[in-house]
Amino acid sequence: MGKVKPSVARRMGEVTIRAGHVPIFLGPPGEGKTAIMNELTKIFACGREIVKGNTSPRDDQFGDIDFRLSLYESPDLGGAPVPVEQDDGTYVQRRAFLENLPVSGSGMLKLDEYPQAEPDVMSIAAQLVYERRLGDYKVPDGWKIMCAGNKSGHRAGASKITTNFMSRVNRIDFACDTNEWLDWAVEHDVNPDIMGFISFQPELLSVFDPKVVDPQPNPRSWKRFSDTLNVNPDSDLIAHLAESSTGEVAATEFCTFISLKDNVPDLSKIVAGEEIEMPVEPGMMYATIVALITVIRESSDLKVREHFENSLAFIENFPTPEYSIFFVRSIVKSIPDLRNTSAFGSFKERNQELEV
Repeated sequence: MGKVKPSVARRMGEVTIRAGHVPIFLGPPGEGKTAIMNELTKIFACGREIVKGNTSPRDDQFGDIDFRLSLYESPDLGGAPVPVEQDDGTYVQRRAFLENLPVSGSGMLKLDEYPQAEPDVMSIAAQLVYERRLGDYKVPDGWKIMCAGNKSGHRAGASKITTNFMSRVNRIDFACDTNEWLDWAVEHDVNPDIMGFISFQPELLSVFDPKVVDPQPNPRSWKRFSDTLNVNPDSDLIAHLAESSTGEVAATEFCTFISLKDNVPDLSKIVAGEEIEMPVEPGMMYATIVALITVIRESSDLKVREHFENSLAFIENFPTPEYSIFFVRSIVKSIPDLRNTSAFGSFKERNQELEV
C-alpha cells in the first residue's frame, strides 16, 4: 500500500498502541512525525494534564518523555554500570539509571530519531520496545511507547534499522498531504500568503532530494518561514528569508506569487460590493483572496461583516469551490464571529459535504 497521509498514520498509530504494540513512524525530514506523536500523546492523555519529562506523574497527569535518541549515549538510556556490594562481601554489577525513564503512573515514552542513534543506543531502545525492560528496570504498565525517525535513504544521518527490530514494531510510512496541511495551517495561524501560495502550487509543499544539503520546502520549513513573516519583516528581507527556509526554487516561486498582489483587482470595490472584472489566472485568484483576507482583518468592527459578505459573494464566482473554501476557512479562523453571519450560514448549507 505504500505511504499513507498523516491522518491515516495517526489513526494507525492509535490502533497499534491500543492493541498493546509499538508503532514506528518513518518519513522524510520535516513532514510531521513529531506532530503525529504529540497528537497521539494528547489522545491517550484523555484530558489529563500533560507533564513533559515527569517520570512519576500523578493520577490526574499524563507523562510525556521525549528521547531524541541521536543525542544520547548508551549510559544515558541504559544506565551506567556500577559495582554493588552484597551481604557476603562479594560484588555484582548493576545499572545506575539516571532517573530519566518512567517510574510510575502513566504516560507516553517517545523514542524519536531512532535510526539516527548510535548502534548501542539502538540496541538498548530495541529492548525497551519489545521487552519493556532493561535488566532490573521495567517500564510501568501505564506507559505507552512509540518510535519515529528518518529512513537511511533520506540521508539524514540515519542508519539502516535492523530486521529483528522491524519485526517487533508496526512500521508506518507516511507523506504529507496538501489538503490536510492546509487544514492544519488554518488552526496554527500560518501566514495567509503561504497558505495561498501552497493552495496555488501544492507540489511545493514538500520537495525532498536526499542529495541536496541546502534548505528544501517541507511543512516544517514553511511553518518556520511563516513565523518570520508574522513578525512583519522589511519587504527587502522577504526573498532572503524565504530562501533561507525553503530553498532557492521555492523562494523564487513564492516571491513571484506575492508580486501578483500588486496587480489584483480593486479591493475597495470588492469589499463594497461593486461589480468589477474577475481575475482569470489561478495565481491571480489566490493572490486576490490573500489580499482580501488582509483587508478584512484590518476592517473596522462596523464594516467587517459587510466586507466579508461582499468578498465571499465575489469569490464564489471563481470557477471552482476550492477558492471560496480556502477563503472562508482562513478568515473565520482569524475572526470567529463571522461564523454567526447569514453569509457564512448560507455558505455552510451550500457546502454541507465540506468541513469549513
